[in-house]
Amino acid sequence: MLEKFEKKVIQIKKKLGEKNIGIIFFAMVCIITLGFMIFLKRYKIQKQEVQDGYNKSMYDFVANVNNIENEILKLRLTTNDTYTMTTLASIFAKSNSANSNLDNLPFSANSISNVSKFLNQLSDFSYVLMRNLLNGNNISDYKDNIDTLYDKISSLSNVVEDIYVELNDGRIKWDELEKIGDAKINDSSAEQEVSKVNYIGKTFTEYEGIIYDGAFSNHILTLKPAYLTGNILTSEEVENELKKKLDIENITFKEEQNGRIPLYIYEVKLKNIETLKTIYATKDDGKIYQMISDKKCNVENITVEEAKTKASQFINSLGIDNITPTYFLKADNMITISFAATQDNVIIYSDLIKVKLALDNGEIMNFEANGYIYNHKEREINPQKSIDEARASLYDEIKIENERLCIIPTDSKDEVLVYEFEGSIEDKKYLIYINADTLVQEKIYILLDTPGGTLAM
Repeated sequence: MLEKFEKKVIQIKKKLGEKNIGIIFFAMVCIITLGFMIFLKRYKIQKQEVQDGYNKSMYDFVANVNNIENEILKLRLTTNDTYTMTTLASIFAKSNSANSNLDNLPFSANSISNVSKFLNQLSDFSYVLMRNLLNGNNISDYKDNIDTLYDKISSLSNVVEDIYVELNDGRIKWDELEKIGDAKINDSSAEQEVSKVNYIGKTFTEYEGIIYDGAFSNHILTLKPAYLTGNILTSEEVENELKKKLDIENITFKEEQNGRIPLYIYEVKLKNIETLKTIYATKDDGKIYQMISDKKCNVENITVEEAKTKASQFINSLGIDNITPTYFLKADNMITISFAATQDNVIIYSDLIKVKLALDNGEIMNFEANGYIYNHKEREINPQKSIDEARASLYDEIKIENERLCIIPTDSKDEVLVYEFEGSIEDKKYLIYINADTLVQEKIYILLDTPGGTLAM
C-alpha cells in the first residue's frame, strides 16, 4: 500500500515538475499565512472591542462611585425633605448603575461579591429612606448609618480610582483580570501585580442598616433672551457696532446662522493681534454672543489677578458693567474666568459670562455671553428672611467662612433669591444655598481646590 502511494507521488512530481511543485508549495504557504494574518487581525479587532467595552464600563463605574460619594456628603448636610428626597433618588439610581457597570467588568465573582452586595444595600437603604420621607417620618435617626455609608463609599472610591490608574498605566492588563481568578488574586506572589483588585473585595463586608467654572455654569437658559430688545440689524449695521467696541484692523462677513438666537458670523483681525477671531454677533442689537480663537501658549507671564483685570476691562468695553469674577480654571497656560452680573451688591449667577485668556500676554482668546444675553434684566430683590435666620437653619457642625445674598437659577428654568454660605466640615468645603424667602435648602455644592482652580460638584 505504501509503495503504491510513493509511486503515485513520484508520478505527480514528474508530471508537474520541480518548478511547479515549488510554486504550488509557495502558494499554499502564502494562503495559510494570509489566512492566519486575517484571523489575527480579526482577533485583535475583537479583543480591542472587548477592551473598549471594559474601559467604558470601568470609566462609568468610577464616575458613578464618585458621584455617590458626593451625594452622600450632601445628604449629611441637607436640612429639608425636598432636597433630601432628590439626593436619595440620585444615590438610588447611581448605586444601581454602578452595579450594572460592575457586572460588565471581568473581575472574578468572588473578588467583587462584597462590593456588589454593598451597592445593593446602598440602593435599598436609599429606597427605605425615601419611603420614610413620603410617609412623613423623620430620618435623622439614620445619621450614624449615613456616616458609615460615607466611610464605605469613600474607601471604595479610592480603591477603584487606583485600579483605574493602574489599568491606564499598564500595570494591570484586562487579560490578567479576566484570567487571574480567585486563586491567583489571593496568592501573595501576585498581590503587587494586582494590588487593588485583591483589596477591593476584602474591604466591603456586608453593612446592615462643583465647572469646571463653578456652580450654575450649565443652567437651563430661558426661552426668550431677556437682554435683547428686538431691534433687528443688517450685517453691515452689526459690523459697524463691532467696530465701535473692538479695535478692528479687518473684518469679513462669513454667513448668518438662524437658531434660537439668530446670529451673524464674522472673521476678525484685531490690531496688534496675530490670532484671527471668529465672532458670533446677534442680529438683534448686534451684541457679541461668542468669540472663538486658538493659539499655543507656552509660558505664563501674567498672574490670575492681572488676567481677571484684563477680562473685566474687555467686558466693560462691550458696554457690560456691574459684573464680578466668580470662578476660574487654569490649563495649558490659559485661564477661563467666569463672571456673574451684580445688582445692589447681589451676585446674579444666572447672568453668566465666560472669558478665556492666554497667560503669556493676556490676549482674549474666547468669550461666551449666552447666559448673560438670555437672562440679564433688572430684578426685584427683597428677601423675606434675614441672613441670621438662614444661618440658623444650617447643619450645626458646619463652620461658616463667607456668606452673601445672591440669585441662582433652578432646574425648572426659574431663579430664586438665596443666601450663599461657604463653609467647611473637617477638610471638606461646601457651598450651601438657603432660600431667602422660605429658608428651604435649595442647593449644596462640594468645593474641591485643584492646581487649576476650584471645582464645584
